[in-house]
Amino acid sequence: MGKPKYLYHASAAGNIEQLKPRSITMPQGFCEGPVVFATDCFAFATQFIVSSDDSWANGGAIGGVYFFVISDKARFSRVDKGGCVYLVPSVSFNKYNKREWYSKKTVKVVSKVCFDSGLGAMIINDVQVYFVAKSVYKKIQASSDHGAKILNGLPCENEKWGLRVEKFDIYRGSKEKI
Repeated sequence: MGKPKYLYHASAAGNIEQLKPRSITMPQGFCEGPVVFATDCFAFATQFIVSSDDSWANGGAIGGVYFFVISDKARFSRVDKGGCVYLVPSVSFNKYNKREWYSKKTVKVVSKVCFDSGLGAMIINDVQVYFVAKSVYKKIQASSDHGAKILNGLPCENEKWGLRVEKFDIYRGSKEKI
């Protein structure tokens, strides 16, 4: 599959007209310098509306089912002020992994979709959201199946909203590298 025409970038900021490369958003070990990250998946982008880090919140996909796990509900609620998913042209972007792309250039925003809540944005876009105890979060992070068995046994916020929830395919063997 080639490069899509457009990509998505999420932010709590609701008034961005241009996305400028930043070092603060780079994953550990990323050596390309300041960049703008984006994804080809709208649902995945919603996971980045609320600022968090892997020490207390993390997401991904297992067998094509997107999920986001949060170990500190009070903290998440405090920082969830909503935000936007921005549509940007992909011309200057290079592939980083299966779902993420990066650009070293400033990127002009084409359009945006704004949400009052990052939690709501994830849920209505079929990202399964789980609030768990810190001890459970650590077990999920350390598990060989990336938490699939544990998550399959937990209630998720989507169910509370009356939405369908998919079980994770624990036989798939690994979390999709997004």
